[in-house]
Parts: sequence; structure tokens; C-alpha cells
Amino acid sequence: MKIAFFWTWEFSKNTLQWILELWNIEVWLVVSQPDKPIWRKKIITPTPVKLLAEEKNIKVLQPEKLKANTNFFKELEWFDFLVVVAYWKIVPNEVLNAPKYWCINIHGSILPEYRWASPIQEAIKNWDNETWLTIMYMSEWMDEWDILDIKKINIDKTDKTKDIFEKFEKIGPKLLIDTLNWILSWTLKSKKQDISKATYCSKISKEDWEINFQNDLSKDIFNKYNAYYDWPGIYTLYNGKKLNLEEIDIINNESDITIGSVVKLDKKNIWIATKDKNLIILKKVKLEWKKSMDILSFINWNKEFLDYKF
Repeated sequence: MKIAFFWTWEFSKNTLQWILELWNIEVWLVVSQPDKPIWRKKIITPTPVKLLAEEKNIKVLQPEKLKANTNFFKELEWFDFLVVVAYWKIVPNEVLNAPKYWCINIHGSILPEYRWASPIQEAIKNWDNETWLTIMYMSEWMDEWDILDIKKINIDKTDKTKDIFEKFEKIGPKLLIDTLNWILSWTLKSKKQDISKATYCSKISKEDWEINFQNDLSKDIFNKYNAYYDWPGIYTLYNGKKLNLEEIDIINNESDITIGSVVKLDKKNIWIATKDKNLIILKKVKLEWKKSMDILSFINWNKEFLDYKF
């Protein structure tokens, strides 16, 4: 079985590592996005999956563009399968038609629900108690072709996006390899998606990160925190500057505190009252251009915070 992987980010790297360590599968090629400048210093940095591929002596290609890239298409013609996971580029028909069998995609939802860019974050934001890992045939129309196999995963109330990715990493490699073997043995029938049930989720925008304590319910704030934990995070505006809420909790207990008010009800905890009168507990914050701080240290440097109203 000759496989080329179109993968880029951390989840892709970890899934590839599991496949290389646990199954006797020869990965002949990894296609990843070009190295890019990151963080404030704009240091050119390779993708996580590229680093792993080089460590394992796997050939890596990083085409700037896929469309009309004839030399790149020729590299793919002798593969049985192309497997695409979190590649984050539109894959044209010339690539989809290149392998001997199929181009396969792994998607983090129960299709046709949550098509497109951010299915895991969307499920957490919506307080879903489960998500799914779907393996499907690929077409040029994103997330719209036939389903090959699917596996349910529970979402706990405190699960963050990274926790769901870790759950995917535990079941994804075996599910993928089993699916490819079933395809080769002609024992697997694909299932068409019910288009009438399709829902969509877009790329995460800057507007999604912002919290408004006057307008947002406590549950929505906490769900966003879990969905965007690590990246991109959530923030609110404090004296005209971004205040990242790096660690928070929630108390579902209606209070008579004025909405948006910052209060200290004991020696250790700082609360902000929300629109539904519940309380968000601040544990760790980061003011724009400053270091991360636990909330009590932050207050030591910003005494006026306790009298602030968002």
C-alpha cells in the first residue's frame, strides 16, 4: 500500500507518528504547506508534520500552489491513496484523480453536519456532548462526498479543542488503516451524505475571539474559552487594550451583582458577572504586550481592575 499524506499541523503530525509506530505502513511522501514566518519575530518555521517526516527520512514536498502544477501531479501518479488531514488548502481535481484508488479525507464531525473549517470548535461552542471522526472520499467540493467510516467520540463539559484532538489521535490511525484495507478488499460500501442536513462552520475570525460581558451568556463565554483554548484564545477589552482570558471557570449560580462588574468575594477568587447573572471566574490573564499572570498577581499591578465594569 503506497500512501502520500497531505498534512500540516500538530494533529496531523501526531496521527502520522501513531501510524508509523503501530502499523506496518510505508509512507512514501508527505505534502505539507510551505514554511512560514510565525510569532512577532517572523522566524521562518517548518510545519510540525514536515519535521516528523524529515526525522523519519520521508520525502517532503511543499508546493506553493496545487492548481496547474504539472510536475507535482506526476509525483502522485504511482500512489495507491492520498490521505488529506488538516491540510488547509483546496485540493484540485488534478490531485484527486492522481492516485490509483482514491483520495481520502479525515474530518472531525458527523458529516454532513459541521462541514468546512472548524468542526471541533463549533461542536464545543454549541455545547454538544459528542462529536465524530469521519473518513470520506474527497471531491473538489469540500466535505460533500461519500462517507466510508465514522466513529463517535464523547465531549466532556470541560473538554477543550486540544482534548478532542487527543481523542482523535487515539482512534484515528486505526480507523484510517482499517478503512484503507477494507477498500482494497472491496468489503466496504460508501454512504452518500444527506444534503438536507448539511450545516457549515467557517474559519475562525477575530470577531469570534472577543467576549462581551454585557451581551454574552456565561455558558457561551465558557464554551468559547474551551473551543479556542491555546489558539486563538479569547479576549475582552480593558481600558482600550486586549485582555486575554487564559484560564477561567464558571459558576452557574445567579447573583445580584451588576452585569460586567469585577468583584472579589474572597481572598483567592475574582469574578465577573454575566448577562444571565452567572459568574465567570478569572484565574489567569494576559494584558496586551504584557506577560501572562495569575489573576491575583495581575491585580497587584492593576489595582483599579477591581472597580472596573466591562
